[in-house]
Amino acid sequence: MRKSLSFVMVLLFSLFLLGGVHADAGGPKVPPFELLSLDGEKYTDKDLLDKPTLLIFWASWCGTCKHELPKVRDLKEKMKGKPFQVIAIGFKDSEANIRGYVKSHPDVFNFPVLYDSNDRVSTRFGAQFTPTLFLLNKKGELVLHHFSGGFFERREFQEALQQLLKEA
Repeated sequence: MRKSLSFVMVLLFSLFLLGGVHADAGGPKVPPFELLSLDGEKYTDKDLLDKPTLLIFWASWCGTCKHELPKVRDLKEKMKGKPFQVIAIGFKDSEANIRGYVKSHPDVFNFPVLYDSNDRVSTRFGAQFTPTLFLLNKKGELVLHHFSGGFFERREFQEALQQLLKEA
């Protein structure tokens, strides 16, 4: 029964994600989770509240991720001093590979990197592809969802981010 309920919740969240890019009026909330950062700090779904958040699910072997992660860094720098956070979650990869990539690219990672060891959290989010990005409002509700590259260049991302910063 519990397994069926979990499947239904994942399915519903995935349908919200696939149904459209905008979900800014009370979109689906992030699912409950708890992960450790590579530094050993505990993060939960509660850490995604109180300020707009960009979540990026990525893997060290993903070519598009390697191209997009410096853009994430640049966005984080641009947002310095504003109520905005970035959290990266490594998945579909080994912890050693994620750690190795982060260690060999210290100039890219100016944000916390978490590791989803069994891909349960990424499954709850409906993240199947790398990279998968979620823009969340300060209530932890989905505003935009995107997989692959080009997210930061999209007009709807820029507009949504500006709106979220006004509301924060």
